[in-house]
Amino acid sequence: MTTYELLTFLHIAAAIVWIGAGFLLAVLVFGAARAGEREREAGYHRDVAWLAPRLFVPASFATFILGILLAIDGDWDFGALWITLAMISWLASFLTGILYFKPEGERIGAMVAERGPTPEVEARVHRVNVVDRIQLTVLFLVVADMVIKPTGDDTGVLIVGAAILAGVLALAAAAISGGDRPAREGASPGP
Repeated sequence: MTTYELLTFLHIAAAIVWIGAGFLLAVLVFGAARAGEREREAGYHRDVAWLAPRLFVPASFATFILGILLAIDGDWDFGALWITLAMISWLASFLTGILYFKPEGERIGAMVAERGPTPEVEARVHRVNVVDRIQLTVLFLVVADMVIKPTGDDTGVLIVGAAILAGVLALAAAAISGGDRPAREGASPGP
């Protein structure tokens, strides 16, 4: 096994753990929200607070660092569009976690401890869920980016990726501005 093959395996394994865990949690939260099981949904959000420093952050950093090592060992050009897109997307995901998910999770936790599961708490949880779905979309687009390795000449691929992201952002904006969260049991919470 070459160093490049080992780094490739570790990079992909770290990405699987990071994105797979995020996808699983999104599915569980979506199912609980759709079924109107607010306590179960809140429990998953508490689990994220515990998992973030133990799973999400290490897997995210491992994916990033191993990707850099792969680029160096594979003699990839750091100026390549697909590498630039991946690094920008990783940074966006990282900053979203630190600047939005962490403080918003702390606010929601404090609100629940002080007042219980109020409509404002449900609205905030709904917004967190929507932002998480955007983040997952970005991460899956990064996986496509890593596989396809688009250049500036791959306009069709870039347009499709941009269209997917734009569509998800439009759905998210509609879900957030169209009301905080459907109140009836079993209602779909949006994207």
